[in-house]
Amino acid sequence: MRIAAFLIGMSGAAVAVAAGAIHLGYSGWAVTGFVAGTLVISQMLYLGLILLMTRDESLSRKEGSASECSSDKLIPMHKSQQSGL
Repeated sequence: MRIAAFLIGMSGAAVAVAAGAIHLGYSGWAVTGFVAGTLVISQMLYLGLILLMTRDESLSRKEGSASECSSDKLIPMHKSQQSGL
């Protein structure tokens, strides 16, 4: 996930929470607290997602380094199969 997409989603969630809180008649300080809570929770969820992706990547790299990558497993390509040559 790119950071721009996360920031857009986080901002959209914060605006939705603010609009909902204002619609329900909460005070300005309560709306501010709800928005701040939404931002903190969304950042913690994003950090959790990054940690999960990091763990999965490290596990896949460990599995990849355990198996040998020999050139015997590669399929030979002829010059006519290569693009642009």
